[in-house]
Amino acid sequence: MSEQPTLESLKADGSDGHDPARFHYLEALARRMQAQPPAVQALLQQRLQAAVADYATRAGTAPATPPAPPLATCATDSPLALLNRDLAARAQAEADHVRTSESTSTSEMKSVRQFSEVWSKISAEQQVTQALHKAPENAGPLNSHKLMLRSLGLMRTLSPDYLRRFMAQMDALLWLEQTNADLARPAPRAPRTSKPRR
Repeated sequence: MSEQPTLESLKADGSDGHDPARFHYLEALARRMQAQPPAVQALLQQRLQAAVADYATRAGTAPATPPAPPLATCATDSPLALLNRDLAARAQAEADHVRTSESTSTSEMKSVRQFSEVWSKISAEQQVTQALHKAPENAGPLNSHKLMLRSLGLMRTLSPDYLRRFMAQMDALLWLEQTNADLARPAPRAPRTSKPRR
């Protein structure tokens, strides 16, 4: 039985260069896992082991191994633990399905997806920059417009990906609101033609 690959062993044999972004994600997951409660750590440890094994398989450093069987249900497990286990299994199954469908699908090229993501990030950045330039100058600290602009600025700093998705949702909501307003507006009446007086 082959030894389970670890982040250290992958780094030692140079496999961390196979997919640097994915490897960085695995290292971040391992670091953040230490600050979690023991129950969450156990769940994250299983995910991390599965992700490291998948990474090693993709890098060609380990043979493909079947996923570990789920833990046996104990009589003392709480309903929340059972729910979390079920949700984790469903999320893993969905991730496996997405991974296989992405590998077999050739309808959308990878470069097109990357271009679309970059374009949406640039668009979100431009929208936030324009909104920040139009900020009211003498607004108080509790002014709703100023608070909203401050939130967008912090969002742009902390998580550009979240900002991009947030702006896309806001654009969709604005479009729906404008469409509903157009539908609710009564149709213009035809002008009356004046009858000639006798």
